[in-house]
Amino acid sequence: MEVFLRVYNQNMTRKIRLVLAIIILTVSLSLLLWGIWPNLMETRILPVDPSQMQLPTPVSFYMEAIG
Repeated sequence: MEVFLRVYNQNMTRKIRLVLAIIILTVSLSLLLWGIWPNLMETRILPVDPSQMQLPTPVSFYMEAIG
């Protein structure tokens, strides 16, 4: 009887480990495919005024003295 219980416990442990391994493999493969999957390409066209494309002059970098 003791040998039967030991073999039964080993078989159950092996089955539980196999199920957990399959679950972990499935989750990891799904995350791998999700990470490799290409993103959708989006293009946004924003109008820019020419006044916004000007660089500031060096004089504007100087702070005026307070006082």
